[in-house]
Amino acid sequence: MPFYAIAGTGGQAGVRGAEADEVLAVARAHGASAAQVRVAWALHRGPHVLVIPGTGDRDHLAANVAAGALRLSEEEWDILEAFHRREA
Repeated sequence: MPFYAIAGTGGQAGVRGAEADEVLAVARAHGASAAQVRVAWALHRGPHVLVIPGTGDRDHLAANVAAGALRLSEEEWDILEAFHRREA
């Protein structure tokens, strides 16, 4: 099932402008980037979701793979879900 990661006002076109405070807070808590949190959030939706992030070089590939190891807490999930519903 294709699903666009949290992208704020950019929707399917991706993030436009500054990152959302909610995404940045979760990223800081995990020592990760906002992009990694967006990938982790999409993966957290369930095993029926396949995330296909853009990957332009080896460093970006490594960051995308590392995003798969992020485990969101229930509170973080709730924060990101509320943001997603507000922006959708």
